[in-house]
Amino acid sequence: MKIKDSYWIGILIGLVVCVACYFLLSLIPWGEAYTRAPYLLAFIPGIILFRMSLVKWDLERCGKGILIVNIIGLLLVFFLIK
Repeated sequence: MKIKDSYWIGILIGLVVCVACYFLLSLIPWGEAYTRAPYLLAFIPGIILFRMSLVKWDLERCGKGILIVNIIGLLLVFFLIK
């Protein structure tokens, strides 16, 4: 199945992957010192998916949408999570 190359599809894919990974990582009992760990580790699959969409699948707009979600999400984590 061919995925349409669109920014909106990339944003949607990036959100779904990051939220799903966050919920999986929140099941792990993290200590008090690692409060940001599940938030930051949830963005790693998005970064891998970003690279694969640009290099392997040749979906430039979709990859840029995934990158937008990762950058905005990481900035929100650093500035809003204490």
